[in-house]
Amino acid sequence: MTPTHDVSVCGTYILDILGVPVTEIPPGGSRLFVDEIRLCVAGTGGGSIVPAARLGMRTMAFGAVGSDEKADWVIDTMARDGIDVSCMARIADCPTSATILPIRPDGSRPAIHAKGASRRWRISAESQARACQAKVVHLAGVGSMDRMDGAPSLELLRGAKAAGCTTTLDLIMAQREVLDHLLPLMPYVDYFLPSIDETEALVGSKDPAECARFFIEKGAGACAITLGASGSFVMTREGRRFSVPAFEVPVRDTSGCGDAYSGAFIAGLAMEWDLPECAKLATATGAIVATGLGSGANLRSLDDTVRAMNTLPVKDLST
Repeated sequence: MTPTHDVSVCGTYILDILGVPVTEIPPGGSRLFVDEIRLCVAGTGGGSIVPAARLGMRTMAFGAVGSDEKADWVIDTMARDGIDVSCMARIADCPTSATILPIRPDGSRPAIHAKGASRRWRISAESQARACQAKVVHLAGVGSMDRMDGAPSLELLRGAKAAGCTTTLDLIMAQREVLDHLLPLMPYVDYFLPSIDETEALVGSKDPAECARFFIEKGAGACAITLGASGSFVMTREGRRFSVPAFEVPVRDTSGCGDAYSGAFIAGLAMEWDLPECAKLATATGAIVATGLGSGANLRSLDDTVRAMNTLPVKDLST
């Protein structure tokens, strides 16, 4: 079967409302002035599909919004990026998932989140069939989708593998109990894309090789683990392993960087790039996003991102 699109992203779609810089929450009814407030499509689904689309991929979104004013904004914004939103569900009498993010001057941020529609979404049989017409099927947000976690996720990934798709997986809320949802999926996952903080919470180790080996032994084909300011680490079932250093950029906001890494890594897979180039593209994409505010910030095109990955200075961690 000829794929109808490059990437299906099945998962959480969230409206992020970001303000920067926020040094404190003002007491009582007082006021704090910030430089900028921005809205963006985020979540482990939204935060990865937008970068994939801006890198030129034919993308299709599978998730849910609510029945409020935020829903139209999320759907319309994705459509303007060329994302096929025809399979996005709208859940009646439910708000769209949303997060308020007061960004600190160093780029870190606490999150104030309303779970909303993503918590209630479960992919339909018709949408699953369409999702499996892509080169790559990405399941994003394991651990945060109450109706999708467990058997529905297993059915999706098993179906995607049977259809000949490459499968990728990301998660959120990496608590030990999430392993109960995660481990049955591993035999149907070609590339697992967590952060080192997530794998440490799940496995109890800060060693990315040990963490990658754990999930590969549970059935994953490969792990690409983001390491924050230290770049990323990739290991495959065949024993291939390598690290990619981070790039030196002025960091404004780190929200969405991990999801941007996933979206770009998936784009590299869809373009059939070699793994080190996939990881390098993903690292450059995350670095670009860190220079702006919110998911997808400052990311414009594949050509611009390839230029960045070939010219940005590598971060020196020795000092």
